[in-house]
Amino acid sequence: MNAIDRMTQYLAEHQIPFELIAHKHTATSRQAAAAAGVDSRRLVKTVLLEAPDCYLAAMIPADEQVRLGRLSQDYGKQFSLAKEDAVRLLFNGCDPGAAPGLPIAWDVDMVWDDDLLAQPDLYLEAGDHERLIHVETKHLRDMLRDTPHCHFAQPHTQH
Repeated sequence: MNAIDRMTQYLAEHQIPFELIAHKHTATSRQAAAAAGVDSRRLVKTVLLEAPDCYLAAMIPADEQVRLGRLSQDYGKQFSLAKEDAVRLLFNGCDPGAAPGLPIAWDVDMVWDDDLLAQPDLYLEAGDHERLIHVETKHLRDMLRDTPHCHFAQPHTQH
C-alpha cells in the first residue's frame, strides 16, 4: 500500500476529516510548504530518530529541527538521526527521501512537538514529495491524545 492510501485510510478509520493538497515535486518539507502556499509552521514533517535499541518518529513543524539532547534526556536514550535505509524500512510505501507526516499509521513509536497545537490546522507530508494532507488540529490532537508529546523542537539554525 502506498503512503497516501495508508494515511487516508487511517484518518478515515478514525473519522478524521481531511483534504488532499497537490503541489509540484519538492525535495524538502520547507519547499513543499512554499509550493503549496502553506506557512511552514503549519506543515508537519517527521524526523526518524534512532537509539541503540529503538526508533522514534518525531512530528515537528517543517520550519524547526529536533533538539536531540532534549529527547535523549527525556527518554534516557542517546538519539541520533536515523539513516535513510531505516526510514525506507519503517515507512514502506513512501517515496525515497520522504517520511510521512502521520507515522502512527505505520505503528511506529512516536512523539509530537507541542508547537503543533498553536496552529488551527495542519498539513501532513504525504510521503510522496507531491501531496499534503490537510486536517484541523483539534481532530489530530484528539486522535493523538495518548501519544507522548512535549516541546523538543527549535527553529533551524543558520550555517
